[in-house]
Amino acid sequence: MGVSTDNTYDMIVIGGGLGGLSCALHLAKQGFHVLVLEKQPRIGGYGQGFSRAGTTFDVSQHVLSGLAEGQGFHRLLEHLQVIDKLEIESRDPMFTSVFPDRIHRLPAGEGPLSEYLKAELPAQRAGIDRYFETIRRLVGESFELFWTGDIDIETYFPARYFKKSYEELLSEHVDDPRLHGVLGQLWQSTGLPNRLCAANWAVEVAGMHWLTGNYHIVGGGQRLSSAMAETLREAGGVVQLTSKVTSILLEDRRARGVEIATGERFLAPIVVSNANPIQTYFELVGRENVPKPYAYKLGTLEPSCSLLTLYLGLDRPAQDLGLEGHTVFVNHGYDNHDAYRRAMSEVYDSTDYMVSDYTEPGGRTHPPGHGIAQMLEVAPGAPWTSIDRAAYEDKKARVQEVMLDKLGRRYPDLVRHVVVCELGTPRTLMRVTRNPFGAVYGWAQTPGQADVHRFGAKSIFDGLYFTGAWSRGGGGGYMGAVINGRVTSREIVQREKLAGREVRIAVRRRVPAALRELAKTTYTVTLGESDLSPRGVVRPDAVVRIATESTGRFLDDWRETLIQHWPSIAGAGDLSFTFFNLKLVIVPGATATPGDAVRVEVDLTPTDDGRGEVCVVMSLAGSDAPLLKAQGRGLVLFAGAQIAK
Repeated sequence: MGVSTDNTYDMIVIGGGLGGLSCALHLAKQGFHVLVLEKQPRIGGYGQGFSRAGTTFDVSQHVLSGLAEGQGFHRLLEHLQVIDKLEIESRDPMFTSVFPDRIHRLPAGEGPLSEYLKAELPAQRAGIDRYFETIRRLVGESFELFWTGDIDIETYFPARYFKKSYEELLSEHVDDPRLHGVLGQLWQSTGLPNRLCAANWAVEVAGMHWLTGNYHIVGGGQRLSSAMAETLREAGGVVQLTSKVTSILLEDRRARGVEIATGERFLAPIVVSNANPIQTYFELVGRENVPKPYAYKLGTLEPSCSLLTLYLGLDRPAQDLGLEGHTVFVNHGYDNHDAYRRAMSEVYDSTDYMVSDYTEPGGRTHPPGHGIAQMLEVAPGAPWTSIDRAAYEDKKARVQEVMLDKLGRRYPDLVRHVVVCELGTPRTLMRVTRNPFGAVYGWAQTPGQADVHRFGAKSIFDGLYFTGAWSRGGGGGYMGAVINGRVTSREIVQREKLAGREVRIAVRRRVPAALRELAKTTYTVTLGESDLSPRGVVRPDAVVRIATESTGRFLDDWRETLIQHWPSIAGAGDLSFTFFNLKLVIVPGATATPGDAVRVEVDLTPTDDGRGEVCVVMSLAGSDAPLLKAQGRGLVLFAGAQIAK
């Protein structure tokens, strides 16, 4: 173990999704020097964001459980030394379920939710109590196995549900189809309806929400991915972006390293693939090296469904446009198997969907006074990924129109105020992750493909392992992928008989709440002729200058507040700010003329002593329409010296 030389590491992880980052971080915490290779220019896989016309959308974070202190996901992120880098919000009501005859605003927490359901359906009281007792035991024993790795299979309670569906579990406790519909409301987050979904997987997703509530990570999935990558680097790990792995190097049927698209090779005795098994075996290892019986077995397995996500930028907050909660499920009936059938048959004008409000009060992800909403529903992957480009573009336009029309039937004001619209499809997801058919939950979590029936972390080649949604021990979704990273890392250490030991990482300290709550401040500047292109677009060099000068003014205005937490700037002269990472988002068609007054809004989020993340939004004075947005990280300077290194 130690620092690499000549591109040699202790372990190499292919893919920087949440599963790959989790596995790499678990291994790095045990003293191993780990390299993560990610083909995209941004880390995170499904856990990332993207920008369109001044609005930043979260790709996939919708509902998360277990994130209060002491709960399962929180404990895991705390163990990984990531939790202090995140800002977490709880949701209450947990979410809203709309059915033809009733709207349920489900309260957060087992006690309030249980009492709500019993008040709604008093004839089911005894069954509801038995149901919650069962899911408590299932969740509790599953997490005990997760943390200790030690069980007695003869008495392991979840084992009795290894071959059962969630519908069978529900029927053991309650018999009202309305209750089956409500308790199966998160079927779109498992990818399967009650009667097709493995019981333990449904409880891992839905049951965890019933017991712990619904949470949101401010900044979205990208914030979680970035925080994990940041801690990994602090542990001595290496994250290398835009590095597409093209082959896994084998020697005597053992993994010895990888080669990337540039021809560069990286060597390690352990290779972990966060890519799906089909891509890993048939492309990276090579179909010729895979035994035919095993290749046949891979072909018999069913990938999960994919998703359609409509990303909507609004010219005002979503709640002002009729959206009655942060997360709303709109159902055409209580039978989610029928809803799944319609989705897989692509009857898009009558499929069930979820709509979420991503508007941030601080407006960091959208222009001031605007908002964000997302509409999501499950979809089959193959009809989107197996057609040519022209047919795809035509289908995408038609389905987007149908989805907007369907959304408009319930939320007409919301649809009328859409100013940015982007549809993510199974083809989009396949392009980003290379998952077959844009699958989002790995192999479909049916009773025959879940639990012990799922592939383990160990591959058929020595030294090659899998992590993430496709292997046993976690499944898909944010929590499932992060859980699986621990499962894989533990199996690697045990199988390879490695001498790893848990260590504390010297991470950057958590920023006090008072410092995080600095108010946005607005300044006015006048544009000169040299600041603009011939077409009236603000030049990039002018943006950098204006952003830097405005942030410097912000530092002076908030000096006393900053000194309380950054003592090193006490007694310093003029403060300035230098960007070492800056992203510009210019609004298409937005122009100015020389002499125009521009309103510059500065929002600084301090991190370590002397460091910060800055968002600058520039708008023409007297107008709410933004010209551009500049966002990046940087360092405070004073008297020509750096405060922090």
